Amino acid sequence: MKKTKLTLYIDEDVSRKAKKVAQITGKSISAMVKDYFNQKEAEIDGFKISDPVIKWMGMLETSKSYKELRDGIIDDKMREK
Repeated sequence: MKKTKLTLYIDEDVSRKAKKVAQITGKSISAMVKDYFNQKEAEIDGFKISDPVIKWMGMLETSKSYKELRDGIIDDKMREK
């Protein structure tokens, strides 16, 4: 597979952690990033958003994730009881 260069900008402490993990595991940082995205892709491959939900996507402007919004609604309903 053809490789391409990717530049990442991360905090210095994260860079140190990545280098430490790479040294301990014997993997390059590139291999760790590749493994991470392959794992994420595998996690979402089986995830399908229903058609009714798709039509509403993008309607709500928020910085919260779906999980954060969902958990907030669940918490609110639990407090009402």
